[in-house]
Amino acid sequence: MSTDSLDNPANPLLRRLVDDAGVFPPGDLPLSKALHLHRINRTGPYSALLGRFLCRASQLDELRELVGDDRLALGLIMDTGIAGLPETVARAVEDSRLSLEAVEIPLPSEGDLSESAHATLHALQRTLPQEVAAFVEIPRVPGWRNALALVAARGRGVKLRTGGLVADAFPTEREVADFVKACVVEGAAFKCTAGLHHAVRHTDETTGFEHHGFLNILLATCEAVRGADVPELIEVLAERDPAELADRVRALDARAAETCRGYFVAYGSCSFTEPVDDLTGLGLLEKETA
Repeated sequence: MSTDSLDNPANPLLRRLVDDAGVFPPGDLPLSKALHLHRINRTGPYSALLGRFLCRASQLDELRELVGDDRLALGLIMDTGIAGLPETVARAVEDSRLSLEAVEIPLPSEGDLSESAHATLHALQRTLPQEVAAFVEIPRVPGWRNALALVAARGRGVKLRTGGLVADAFPTEREVADFVKACVVEGAAFKCTAGLHHAVRHTDETTGFEHHGFLNILLATCEAVRGADVPELIEVLAERDPAELADRVRALDARAAETCRGYFVAYGSCSFTEPVDDLTGLGLLEKETA
């Protein structure tokens, strides 16, 4: 992996990796400020790292008032559930300033996950234009594996919550390894959300929470594609040596990187500065000089 600019087509591993979740916790930015910062980052030196702007379905009307004349690549987070899907998607699609790229919708953690998955998939099939991706967030409860297989069989993506505001919101290395392996086995693209501001697994000094690193998950995905089993993936996810991870990233060729990103397509982060700082510190992005 070269340390050339992300604008270099030979560097596909990090392209559009970070979806902008500035309005979500713990950032909790007002929509107007989050959109302003997104526009700045979209034209900045690290724009190739930046993915779509994530907005709650319940905030879509506010977004339409603020977006101006710019074309905005949009990911809708369906906080209004299945019931709100048809109307929300229709309003997003009809606005020529919005390029609706993806819809993300959670399954409830209560009840039969397979039944919830069937209902959600049916709603997505009836509602989404063909070009719009969908990611179904699967909770870490019994039955998650069957639900993932159902979603994958319908050609939809899945989503894993990798953090939050309490310790229990962070899955273990084993849980992430099981999820990544299942996605590769089933052929499912996946996203992650929450807790992945930094490149390398670490313990937060303030909260004591154990955070996964986005490079750890990228590399674990690469290993899963190569046929690694779950214990091997756990080792990669547990690695805390930044130099070790950076060296492994540099050793990836373009084909391996592209294959990896066919599975791990993006993650949502309320911070764009932190992943940029980590990647430049590791020498995986060139520092912008004045």
